[in-house]
Amino acid sequence: MELSIGKPIKSTVMKSIKKIIALIISAGIISLAASAQENTYSNTHPNSSGYGYRTAIGVRLGGLTSGLTIKHFTNPTTVLEGILGFGHNSFLITGLYEKHYDIASAEGLKWLYGIGGHVGFFRYRGYYYWVAYDHGNRVYYVSSPGTSTAVAGIDFILGLDYKFRDAPFNIGLDIKPFVDFYNGAYGYFDGALSLRFAF
Repeated sequence: MELSIGKPIKSTVMKSIKKIIALIISAGIISLAASAQENTYSNTHPNSSGYGYRTAIGVRLGGLTSGLTIKHFTNPTTVLEGILGFGHNSFLITGLYEKHYDIASAEGLKWLYGIGGHVGFFRYRGYYYWVAYDHGNRVYYVSSPGTSTAVAGIDFILGLDYKFRDAPFNIGLDIKPFVDFYNGAYGYFDGALSLRFAF
């Protein structure tokens, strides 16, 4: 028989996910409305070249986690990125502060680096069993069932970002090592391909 604990945490995680998705949709609508209005910022923003964009929303396909990504330029070189990542028995909310720089020999291509942090929710599935024998048959009992927990950590990112000329699509390729702080510090190495709708 499998025992489960941590249900209140699971319920809290689901409520958090719904709120975050609602925030992303709201941010997208606000960004669309803002980009529809002409302002002086558009004269200096990379969007004016046809290769740039101000906001992009899409999917991030990674090795350890995959999920949703939203990027927003606050000025021509500074970007804020949010990632909702789903991994094996885990869910992470990541925020990154990034710097983007043009690669002169390749129009539309930028290199980037950044730093940020995350909060993660993990369900540990490493059950331990002990065995008893009943008339020669093995009977397994759960000794220590998996638990749910929340952890925090720090993230780094290094990558490339490309916006197609005069087309509302952006792709990115990055490596994103991160460190979890939970009963010590544990490092992980992740990489991903991102596909986004840019506007």
